[in-house]
Amino acid sequence: MNKKIILITGSTRGIGFALTTEFLKSGHKIIINGRSENSVNKAIGNLKGISDNIVGVSGSISEPETFDRLIEKGVSRFGRIDIWINNAGIPQEHKLFWEITDTGIKEVLDTNIYGLLLGTKYAINFFKKQGFGKVFNMQGFGSNGKTMNKLTVYGTSKRAVHYFTKSVSKELKNINIQMGTINPGMVRTDFLNVAKNHAIKDEQARYEKVFRILAEDADVVAEFLAPKIIFSNKDYDQIKFLSGLKLFTKIVKLILS
Repeated sequence: MNKKIILITGSTRGIGFALTTEFLKSGHKIIINGRSENSVNKAIGNLKGISDNIVGVSGSISEPETFDRLIEKGVSRFGRIDIWINNAGIPQEHKLFWEITDTGIKEVLDTNIYGLLLGTKYAINFFKKQGFGKVFNMQGFGSNGKTMNKLTVYGTSKRAVHYFTKSVSKELKNINIQMGTINPGMVRTDFLNVAKNHAIKDEQARYEKVFRILAEDADVVAEFLAPKIIFSNKDYDQIKFLSGLKLFTKIVKLILS
């Protein structure tokens, strides 16, 4: 396997951290990102036992300067960037839409939509100068159009990912830059725990059952996704953890439980 230099936003925890871990195990070099310097330093410290081929940049992806610094530091350390994964995202307040604060709505959209669009723009402009590259955008609940109470803003932000990514891929026709989406399915992270813990009492049992059957540990998901990301070569690729028989089996278990 050719060793790649991979930039992953929002990679100090959750699926982003799990992907970072998996890529490092396979000998790739990683540029990580988190909102705070403390979170970045902590993640790098936890990963040093696996590999030293990692650098980090703190900063919000809703700020263009963060991407300037990610590119500068990544190229300075590794010479190039092969794959760019826009993974960073935040959950919404566990409330019905009209109960969410104005600030809460803006924060989700600033990160999950504006930040992802901004990251894609910076990635493309960098890869155009470099002459090649892959950009993958992370999907989440709502990407397939499904809805759930108290996930309206988050789901809306993720529903936009497929349309945006596919549309940009068409605009990149005849340019040597690949676009794609990553759908990790339901991953056991802090996001799920927050939703479950904030649910009212009669919702908690239902959440627990759904999470137990449909959700998967982040390291299991990352182990499956990592090689598919590396070897992907379609102009527009959709990499899914849950598909076909795997998804059908989980749904049957949920129905019968």
